[in-house]
Amino acid sequence: MGKLNLIEQEYSSAVGKFKEEWFSNSEFEKWYSFVTDELPEKEKIVYLIVILHEQVINGGFHQYFVNGYGQFASITIECLKEVGAVEKAKLLRSAYRLINKEELDDHKFRKKLIKQKIKGLFIEDSLYEPLGKLDDEFYDSQEEIEHLLVKYLIKDDSAYTD
Repeated sequence: MGKLNLIEQEYSSAVGKFKEEWFSNSEFEKWYSFVTDELPEKEKIVYLIVILHEQVINGGFHQYFVNGYGQFASITIECLKEVGAVEKAKLLRSAYRLINKEELDDHKFRKKLIKQKIKGLFIEDSLYEPLGKLDDEFYDSQEEIEHLLVKYLIKDDSAYTD
């Protein structure tokens, strides 16, 4: 199996367990708790990091948060650290702090984000430019997410050796 296929395998396995109704505003807690509490660790880490990477590459941190994936920001920061992506973890933490200016606890922040009640993101869109600067740093980062994820996945797991 090709090493990048390892990422695809873990990601597909995670996503295959989701229920469509979890993606509605009224069910966001089920999606969140399933990802954080029920997905196997490797699937959770791959899912959260791949989602972050794809969202930021395609539309920046702004898109990541507006599309609801930002509800996973705190745990994704820890996942990034786990695989050795310390620089990208710092960038996500900076984005999270820009958006969560009120320093709400995670639950209140997630609820406000999903209900699109964060003023700077949904009402006045004043965060687009500051987040754009973090996007540039993300793009310029020398940390290679795919390499770090593969390294994490094959660490201590003989099932993945070629």
